[in-house]
Amino acid sequence: MLNRFSLFSFLILLTTFSCTQEIDCNSRPSIPIIDQQELENDIAEIEAYLEAEGIPYQTDESGLRYTVIEQGVGNNPNFCGGFTIDFQGRVLGEDEAFSAAIGSQLVMQNNQLVPGFKIAVSLMNRGADYKFYFPAALMRARGISIPQPANIPDGEIIEYRIRLTNY
Repeated sequence: MLNRFSLFSFLILLTTFSCTQEIDCNSRPSIPIIDQQELENDIAEIEAYLEAEGIPYQTDESGLRYTVIEQGVGNNPNFCGGFTIDFQGRVLGEDEAFSAAIGSQLVMQNNQLVPGFKIAVSLMNRGADYKFYFPAALMRARGISIPQPANIPDGEIIEYRIRLTNY
């Protein structure tokens, strides 16, 4: 009986470890498959807004636009870890925040964390304070019911001010 139990345990462990996909903790979060036309339209709208407001910005390959308010120090957080942020989110061009938190703890690998947030945080380092302008497609997390951060208006271009406090 003990031999069958040992063999069964070994097979479960072997199956578990052979099926897990190895993750490079220092790699950049992947960009999801998104509607390219929607992305291009959102980027054009974001850039028109930023230029009309005279806001300088940088561009990420994902389509994300951002402004560095304060540079942080040290390395960027890795994909396998957690992080703590203060943030405030609003729909682009609106004054009222739909979401805000201080000391919010999130995990990069969490499948409930929207892709845009993973990409944004991976660009920052400890103490950094950025404003991000997210195309709507990067703020969707397919297949989950409660995206993090919560209350993200679907289909809207979103502006988040994020301060990375710890990781």
